[in-house]
Amino acid sequence: MNPSLQRAVSSFYNLIYEAQSFATAMAKIDTAEQEHYAGRIEGLNWVLDRCQELEDMDTNLTPSSLQRILGEVKSDLEHELSVQRREKGRRADGREEALNFVADYLSSLITATEIESSKTTV
Repeated sequence: MNPSLQRAVSSFYNLIYEAQSFATAMAKIDTAEQEHYAGRIEGLNWVLDRCQELEDMDTNLTPSSLQRILGEVKSDLEHELSVQRREKGRRADGREEALNFVADYLSSLITATEIESSKTTV
């Protein structure tokens, strides 16, 4: 995998981790919105657990195998979002917000891996 794509994957994982750290800090400060931040934390923790493979990513990972992993994460994320939309309540607003935030970045990362994968197959 090229260094730019590897940095993008690491940045994606770090972005999620930092968003989780931010939500944790905000939940302690803004007690009026504590439930909302708790939902964000819950959603971001789910993503961090699901993306564990990315943290331990091997530099020899090919763009196509990365694309497969990201596709699986995206599929799980879409399923979790559909569950959240049906279950309004249980911290759904914060959790759904966090999952939507990650979905946007994940889509961009998938596009980048598709571009990189097409370069290596040509």
